[in-house]
Amino acid sequence: MVLMGVDVAFKYMTPKLRLAHEDLVDTPLLWSKSFHLICSPLRCVDLVENILQLREEASPGNSGPCPLFIWEPVPDLCVPGECENCLKALKYVDVVSPNNGELGGFFGKDTMDGDQVDYRRVESLCNQWLESGIGAKGEGGVVVRCGKDGCLVMRRGLRKWMPAYHQSAEKVVDPTGGGNGFLGGLAVGLVRGGGRASVENLEEAAAWGSVTASFAIEQVGMPKLRRNETGETWNGVNAEDKLADFKQRLKGYIQP
Repeated sequence: MVLMGVDVAFKYMTPKLRLAHEDLVDTPLLWSKSFHLICSPLRCVDLVENILQLREEASPGNSGPCPLFIWEPVPDLCVPGECENCLKALKYVDVVSPNNGELGGFFGKDTMDGDQVDYRRVESLCNQWLESGIGAKGEGGVVVRCGKDGCLVMRRGLRKWMPAYHQSAEKVVDPTGGGNGFLGGLAVGLVRGGGRASVENLEEAAAWGSVTASFAIEQVGMPKLRRNETGETWNGVNAEDKLADFKQRLKGYIQP
């Protein structure tokens, strides 16, 4: 589980569940419009190839539009020795999203400047990935999660920093699951954040991710979901209202 770059003690309390492409057979999930993969570089390649093959086998010649693949590298293998495999994996996905420490790990670089992220170094490392090519046509993007320092969104023609939704540490009760929450929102935002599912929605999707991450870290465990005649709320707040508030704040945000 990713901790949004926060340096805290963490361990799994239950056995990890390893999901495989076979788990999608004969389920509607095989036809998802986006997939969030948390794995090593080579397993990322294997999963993408096998998911696409399963879709083709299930509906030969009519497997529909290619889904969007979002790859989150596992921290243990974000090391220079995996750099070549990482570059290979980048060709198979639409978006790669490490935290800043994981990004730096592939290059053997420190991405912190004291207690603040080194913005220029993070941008430089992302540029190297973009120059190498993300996605089959080189049109993919990268979103680097930097905890309290927000996130960096980059693709061809776009470089933008976004602040974290919560600017006060008092609002953060438990960062566990913040990264997964962020990427869940990102995956949905890529599909629903524009006229069609596309990496062109990356900036909008990152805003969705920032809001979903904020819900995840406001308490220990899952956020509280409530439904009534006017809709649903998370932790007593309407998600669309929270997203609108965040977008308004972004208009006045000064890029670091």
